[in-house]
Amino acid sequence: MKKTIANSIYAMILGLALSGGTNALAQKNGGSGADPKGRLILAINEGAAGNVTATDISFRYEQFKQIVEKALGAPVTLVGVRDARMLRKSVQSSTFAIILSRPADVLAEAVRDYGYQAIVVSQEPAHALFIVRKDSPLKTIGDVKGKSILTPDRYAYMWRIANAMMRDNKISMAQEQVRAMSDQAAIGWSMEGGFFDVGVVASFSGVGRTWEKNGGRVIARSPELPNTPMIASQKISPAQIQKLRSALIALRNSENGAAVLKDIGVPGFKEASSQSLIELITWLGDLDVPKE
Repeated sequence: MKKTIANSIYAMILGLALSGGTNALAQKNGGSGADPKGRLILAINEGAAGNVTATDISFRYEQFKQIVEKALGAPVTLVGVRDARMLRKSVQSSTFAIILSRPADVLAEAVRDYGYQAIVVSQEPAHALFIVRKDSPLKTIGDVKGKSILTPDRYAYMWRIANAMMRDNKISMAQEQVRAMSDQAAIGWSMEGGFFDVGVVASFSGVGRTWEKNGGRVIARSPELPNTPMIASQKISPAQIQKLRSALIALRNSENGAAVLKDIGVPGFKEASSQSLIELITWLGDLDVPKE
């Protein structure tokens, strides 16, 4: 069912790009990132977890979209993209002029490999947390070797961070007892029930924010990493990027702007550098499976 929905969304995007006899996907410059009617495509990705629908995205980001339109001086089409593989395909073909994504890894690849530029990033950084129950004997990440580990979906952003952390501590994720779940709340419930020795969650998730407050322990925390970056394709000029960056950073300074930030679940934006995203993907490492 999820795959069918994802395919339908991708078909819709292709329809926008190909209608009117204009193959925007094949154009590397002037046509990339816009539909034939001249509307720039803004893609939103909130990760794979949860039950966010295209309708949810449309309502939640409507005011945000209007701010983007005003800053760019151009009409914008809003598209919700949930599947990371679809997002990668669209990045490779420059389907999207602008992308805002809570998971940062695919956007980091877009900056490194496909000429996208960083605009802003959330003020709240991302961390992967290795969590255990209060009575667990585990103390550090080195103690997870040989234990049962519960992570987000394989190849998801938090999974990749956890994989890099374990690699740096000379532990191979591939050789450990690892199970995956899409819903981070379910990871929390499983850990509370004692079904696994250690779990991996995002610091900005409900479980990540409350685990220690509720008596659990965090035995390892990743470095401070990008969270919810926005990037732009080559369709967006440097002048437009600067105007959009300024508009988004200024949101936290007004009541209306703060309301928009609350709607999309971001405390505020700050300037992002393309180099920081390249450094992120260099540390994470490339996936060991085809990105398609």
